[in-house]
Amino acid sequence: MKALLTILSVFLVACSGPGGESTAGQDATVFDPLTGTMDRAAGVEDTLRESDAARRREIDAAQGL
Repeated sequence: MKALLTILSVFLVACSGPGGESTAGQDATVFDPLTGTMDRAAGVEDTLRESDAARRREIDAAQGL
């Protein structure tokens, strides 16, 4: 299940559009798109972990643990 979630998150990040917008007052570098992608991947990973934890709590509650 973890492998599937990892593959899914990588796929979602790979399919998302470019997010290399630089903030005002900063010079753009060639690494801006990469760091933006890494930030989005971290956000997806956090979302998946929260979803997994909620699902585990629901399962535990249903089993009476």
